[in-house]
Amino acid sequence: MLSLNATIALTTFVSVMLLMITERLHLTIAALLGALLLVLFNVLTLEEAMAYIGQSHATLVLFLGVMIMVRAFEPTLIFEYLATRIVLLAKGQGKRLLLGIVAITAPICAVLPNATTVMLLAPLIPPIADDLSIDFIPLLILMVFVANSAGLITLVGDPATFIVGDAVNISFIDYLGKLSMGGIIAVLVVVCTLPFLFRSIWHQQLNDFRASAPPQNQSPPHVGVRRARRGLGADLFRGG
Repeated sequence: MLSLNATIALTTFVSVMLLMITERLHLTIAALLGALLLVLFNVLTLEEAMAYIGQSHATLVLFLGVMIMVRAFEPTLIFEYLATRIVLLAKGQGKRLLLGIVAITAPICAVLPNATTVMLLAPLIPPIADDLSIDFIPLLILMVFVANSAGLITLVGDPATFIVGDAVNISFIDYLGKLSMGGIIAVLVVVCTLPFLFRSIWHQQLNDFRASAPPQNQSPPHVGVRRARRGLGADLFRGG
């Protein structure tokens, strides 16, 4: 039988998760409301709550550093450029497009939190799919698969992994030596299943834009990746 405090904590957790899933409240408001209820019902004292926040300074600094780095890169259009290269390197072949998404997403997720990578790259997928006349949903699903798998390669690739690693006091190098192979195997499994999970795109012939390839770093005018700057990924770190 659960104690009263455990019942309140469990109910609060489930309620907050439901609010986040249904998007009835903003994620931040839902999280803060849940924490406030725990303090209000004396499940946690205010001192204990502040102590837990204080112990998470490494995670907060990680996210702050990522935001600063991404905001510095955003004006360079590096993410739009990478999306354009995916289109050009596909050479009109669906399988090359899928492998290109894996090749671009996996290394980025190894050095940036996977959720951040998806929010930055996902808005670029619909314009790419539109230019290639294919459905963008399978491409987004593939990006999520790769991001979740590649996030296990390094300690900072996934926020949950970083929190656990920080709690058990494992270093970045120790993680690479002992656990990163699991992430590499996960990415390889995703690659091996591409012909089966995305069969229609794998065998599809796409529009080939190589004939109008841009000089060096300039995007081709007909590829609509620049429009994605108005999407979620670009606006996230622009401060509203």
